[in-house]
Amino acid sequence: MSIIMHRFLIVVLALLGALVLFSLLYALLGKRFTDKIVAANMIGTLGVNMTVVLAILIGADYILDVGLVFALLSFLMVIVLCRIVQNHVLTKQRESESRTESEARSGTEEVRP
Repeated sequence: MSIIMHRFLIVVLALLGALVLFSLLYALLGKRFTDKIVAANMIGTLGVNMTVVLAILIGADYILDVGLVFALLSFLMVIVLCRIVQNHVLTKQRESESRTESEARSGTEEVRP
């Protein structure tokens, strides 16, 4: 590998590392939980990219297998987080519907002496 390619890959790794830090900052400062999910997905994707660049830089093919496993785990992480958010939203909707129904029942009932 030429020295120019070696330096280029080092610069790419540094830029990907900076992007991971910015994504982590976005995850910490995001107002909504969905912002945090997007940031976690971005960190996982950038981690896979860094693993691939590192495999090219070192010249070790087995590191690509590690990157593939990391990509699958990152995908599963996002699916689980989305499922948690979906269950949370559905629970809130069910609670508000049950409160509305109970208020409607108590308002329509007639009081008999």
